[in-house]
This record gives sequence, structure tokens and C-alpha cells, in this order.
Amino acid sequence: MATLTSDRPSAGTGLNTPLNLIATGCGLTSALVGLFVVCFALSFVWPVGGGSHAWIRLFATNPDNVLRTLLEGILGSAAAAWLTAMLFVPVYNRLADR
Repeated sequence: MATLTSDRPSAGTGLNTPLNLIATGCGLTSALVGLFVVCFALSFVWPVGGGSHAWIRLFATNPDNVLRTLLEGILGSAAAAWLTAMLFVPVYNRLADR
């Protein structure tokens, strides 16, 4: 029976490494844009559902034009993600040093 070994540190070590701003921004962007696209698609499948429409109105201002709504929502989600990352990462890194 073979044992698995790894050169990687265990999960308990390495917690003092700072967050990377670019990685956090990309991760948040993909999450928020993905959620917007899912809710945008869900609004066509289930038009009376209120949750998906509320998420769309959060990032888009023109619900009459479908293409413009999609573009505004994607750009708004990306902007919100990067703003969140730029505020969150320095605060987290500062507090993690303590």
C-alpha cells in the first residue's frame, strides 16, 4: 500500500500569507459576473421570479433594452467586485498581521 506525500504545507500553516489583490479581484469578478449572468438567464426562464429581477436591478439601470442591461450588469458587477477587492484586501492584510 502506497502512501501519498506532498511537499505542500498542511492546511494549518501558511495562514499568515497576505491576500493578493489581483487574485481576489479576479475571483470576486468571476463570482459576481457569474451570479449576474445566472440571474439574467433565470429572468427569462422564470419571468415572475422577484429575486433574479432584484439582482439585475442592482447592477443595471435600463431594463427595457436586453443587450444594454446585460452589458451594464456585467460591467457593474465587475466594478463592484474590484471596488470590494480594493477595500477588503488591504484591511484584511493589515488585520492579519496582528
